[in-house]
Amino acid sequence: MMRRTIQYIALTIGCALMLFVFVAVMSFSRLDDAYAQWGATDMVIDYMADHDGQWPNNWTDLQPYFDAGGGRVSGWTYETFQQHVWIDFEADSTELHKLSQRATSPPFNVIDSTSVFGPQFGDGPNGTLMRHFNPDAPNPNPPTTATVELAQ
Repeated sequence: MMRRTIQYIALTIGCALMLFVFVAVMSFSRLDDAYAQWGATDMVIDYMADHDGQWPNNWTDLQPYFDAGGGRVSGWTYETFQQHVWIDFEADSTELHKLSQRATSPPFNVIDSTSVFGPQFGDGPNGTLMRHFNPDAPNPNPPTTATVELAQ
């Protein structure tokens, strides 16, 4: 009986270890997705700045921003970019602005990775959008002194 218990424990630990390695490998292999989400957020914000705060209607609206280097991923076609990033084109920028005013964390999910293994930087693209709509919202990853100096 004791031997069978030890075998079950070893099997469970082995399976857990394999699952952990699988998730880690998938997350690191999808690191470009984090850059793509960052780029998509920048493109949406730039689009809104150029179109009186209006949210883009579709991918076609964002293509000029991607073509200008806004995707933050090199070597990807626009089609590949679209396969890795999800954007809710039905979102309403006025509503997103209202939701952001009292929020301490992103109250919406309008930009994300198409993969469940797609990592994000900081609080992700929706956190960046929340702070765009409400610059006073808390930033869990404020820029460091070195980052500020590099940006200048």
